[in-house]
Amino acid sequence: MFEITDSTVIARISQTLPAVAETATRTAASKALKSMEVYKAILPSGKKLVKSKDMAGAVRGFFRGAKGIKSQANLVKVDVSKTTAVANGVANVINVGSLVVGQYYMSEISSKLEDMTKSIDKISDFQDREFKSRILSVITLVGEISQFSSEIMEDDDQRTLKHSALENLKATATELLGQVNITISDITKKTPNPDYKDYQSKVDDFKMLVGYQNVLVAVLEEISKLTYLLGKGSISAERSYASYNKYLEQSVQTRTLLGQWHDRQVKTLRIDLDNERISKAGFEAVISAIPGLIDDKFNYKELKQSLAHEISTQANPTLGSSEAPNQVYNEDVAIIIKDGKYYYLPEASDTKD
Repeated sequence: MFEITDSTVIARISQTLPAVAETATRTAASKALKSMEVYKAILPSGKKLVKSKDMAGAVRGFFRGAKGIKSQANLVKVDVSKTTAVANGVANVINVGSLVVGQYYMSEISSKLEDMTKSIDKISDFQDREFKSRILSVITLVGEISQFSSEIMEDDDQRTLKHSALENLKATATELLGQVNITISDITKKTPNPDYKDYQSKVDDFKMLVGYQNVLVAVLEEISKLTYLLGKGSISAERSYASYNKYLEQSVQTRTLLGQWHDRQVKTLRIDLDNERISKAGFEAVISAIPGLIDDKFNYKELKQSLAHEISTQANPTLGSSEAPNQVYNEDVAIIIKDGKYYYLPEASDTKD
């Protein structure tokens, strides 16, 4: 369960909950009205429509004068959504639901962005500190937008400004990710057959690049979530995640190429990843040939555990989330009141708590 702490959201819930039961009983009637055409009759002052003889409680579309039927009534179509009290009640509930959902998921996004910052800080990049600082800047600015504010969520103009800022950050993130993918691809093409020493160096280079790639794909996903959340249902999940899905696919293809490159080097250099060792070469192989006939272990030398792990990690094309995004505004919002506090229970957590 997620505790709802924003004072404005709590106030909105308190205002809305007393009316929820009444609203629920009237929702069916509201939907029925919206599914049919409703008209109002325009009559001269003081006139009444003639009662129907065929249907109890119904009226006919004309009114009488002193000598019989005087005139027909003018019928005007009614926009039920603008005139029913039920619509207002439902709108209030929907607004509270969007605020609750917004606070939960924005808090989740903010936490993930903090982890990304820590991940970037661990990457050593003395050659291009500007590139690293640009990534950190994107994460920081997206993090600021992810700080939940009921004031912003309830103000269309404010949400539009935040959405515009997200679009700019998305443009920067996709530019940086594109550069990373191109760099990875170029290195694999320019060094098809490195010796062991050069291979170790390239693994170190890829460690940095893959780290950047992971973070940029992740921050793009969070930008997509924020875009959807700030839209409050007006922007479809498909549209919100369009750029993310495109760059995720591009990044997976790049990682697949990197994995194939690693496979070739592992075979060529006769690296045994499972046992973290590499076949001896040159003079070492010559002097180890006879002992190697007795025990195969003499034909190998130990591979650094960190190197073996890094090769396996980089060769894995799994990246980001390819699952369809949660359309959280289409889900029921479960609010639990316990000991005077309000809690939100996400649908995914129903079986866990």
